[in-house]
Amino acid sequence: MLIYSQDKRNVADANLLQVQRIIGGKKDAKYAIMAFGESTGQVIVAQFSDEKTATDALEKAFQAFELGAKTYRF
Repeated sequence: MLIYSQDKRNVADANLLQVQRIIGGKKDAKYAIMAFGESTGQVIVAQFSDEKTATDALEKAFQAFELGAKTYRF
C-alpha cells in the first residue's frame, strides 16, 4: 500500500501501519502512525496529540484498504 504522509514529505510503500507513542517530533504530538516496509524502512506518516485520535485515523485508513484502496493520504 502506498501511504502519503501528513506533512506531504513522504510516500511510503508500506506493509504495516502502527500507532506508537513518540518522544520528540512536533511540540504537541505524542502519538504517531508509523509505516513499515521493505523498501522504505520505518517512516512517520502522521502525528497526533493523543492516542484516540491516532487510532481513529488508523481505523479510517483500514476502512479504505478494506474497501479496496491501493493508496491512502493522511
